[in-house]
Amino acid sequence: MTTGVLGTNARQDPRQVLNTLKKIVNFNDPGVATGIPFDNYLPQNAFIENVLVEIVTVFNATTTNVLTVGTVGSTYNNIVATGDVNEAAAGVYQATRAFGRSLTASGDVLPYVQYTQTGTAATTGQAIIVLFYEGGWSS
Repeated sequence: MTTGVLGTNARQDPRQVLNTLKKIVNFNDPGVATGIPFDNYLPQNAFIENVLVEIVTVFNATTTNVLTVGTVGSTYNNIVATGDVNEAAAGVYQATRAFGRSLTASGDVLPYVQYTQTGTAATTGQAIIVLFYEGGWSS
């Protein structure tokens, strides 16, 4: 066993149960326009079973409000993309594009949430994102 090597803080329960990652984001969180990381990684081989976004308080920029979630650089949108969520209507939305293990097949991945807007700046907006996944086991 190698020692002194930093790993990731992937969240992985050793039992065969669903795990979750949750992130709460507000319209005015520092760094939200460029992406805010979740607190934990999805472990390698995790099987994403569900992705839910709850718009708790509507985002109210006057022209566009775009909330995305993903793992790829400046376009964090491979988990929740533009059009998957109506940021101007409170409710719970499901995004299916990341289901399965394709995002985690090569290693642990850190999801980010990003909110961008145009027009008069938003004065409200809060969302809760929950990723449900199984294990991250080699079998």
